[in-house]
Amino acid sequence: MTVLLITTTWLFTLYALWVMKMISLWSRPSETPTPIHSSSHLSLIIPYRNEAQHLPNLLAALSIQLKQTPGAALLFVDDHSTDESNKLIQAFAATHANSVMLSQRESHGKKQGIDLAISSTKTPWIITLDADVIPCDGWLSRIASWTHENASDLLILPLHIGPSNSIVGRLQEVEFASVMGVTAGMALLKRPILCNGANMCFQREAYLRVRDERADMHITSGDDLFLLHALIPHQNIAWVHDPQVRVSTAPQSSWSTLVAQRLRWMGKTSSISNRNLTATAWLTFLTNGVWIVCAFLTLFNRFPFAFFAGISILKIVLDGWLIVKVGRWMCIKRLKRFYLALVFLYPFYATLFPLISQLVKPTWKGRPTTI
Repeated sequence: MTVLLITTTWLFTLYALWVMKMISLWSRPSETPTPIHSSSHLSLIIPYRNEAQHLPNLLAALSIQLKQTPGAALLFVDDHSTDESNKLIQAFAATHANSVMLSQRESHGKKQGIDLAISSTKTPWIITLDADVIPCDGWLSRIASWTHENASDLLILPLHIGPSNSIVGRLQEVEFASVMGVTAGMALLKRPILCNGANMCFQREAYLRVRDERADMHITSGDDLFLLHALIPHQNIAWVHDPQVRVSTAPQSSWSTLVAQRLRWMGKTSSISNRNLTATAWLTFLTNGVWIVCAFLTLFNRFPFAFFAGISILKIVLDGWLIVKVGRWMCIKRLKRFYLALVFLYPFYATLFPLISQLVKPTWKGRPTTI
């Protein structure tokens, strides 16, 4: 018992210091770029597979933003869709200049689709979007301003999952607010570990610079993380601390689709060797895992209740502080209320998913995650 008490004390002290550092970095004011009124230096790459349900909202948003900040090239990449997605894209391209639809006839997966599109465009900056996102008002103008005369290789941008009124949806909204807190905090520490291809921006030259040395191109997922970690040695990656460059995406609608998505996300990290990513993953996993062990021991009167109550309060307050700060920054409503409702569910979620991801290789849209 003494060993567990000492281990728990050290672990939670380290975790508290780390979370407080993330909170302090999020306390900086939002940044604003010098505005420009053209996006001709940008190419937006949007891979899709059977996204007829989501594409109309994205296309409507992009149509408005292209009128406000014209010039960007749009490359839609069809990954063997069998629904009405292609008809929607063709109709959009017919009325919007600089919009083309490419087809992956001899390849599969988002990563190969992006690679195909990059070979078909020459603009200095590339933006990747998922087909199910909705950019916030003025997103394109803001991105164009941030990338104008910017020397970074890659810009990490904010992503919001939500809104939702279901428990499974709210869990994702709360969870991903914490993920964004860590994503930005580690990048601001000059130790980037995460990004998301649903809203990501990078220089075409930087992508081509590391393209041939990457050993992950056969893995269908990880178009974002593998590029990020290939560019980390060049030490030219930045987080954009501007809520006006965020996009939103709907949460997974069921527990089964949530499990498949999260296992896919976690599975790809096993192919990435980065000490900062590994340390962060282990710190989070062990903190939540030890909390669960202490909870069960306390329930059976085998662990001091006062000590367990202390570490629980510490974790709830610090995690909630970071999540609420991120939520306010990204204009997420009712996050505090749902965090309190889900706070005791999250440690089990955060512990079980990494374990399962080592044993299960999920499919995504009818395909295995590696081909």
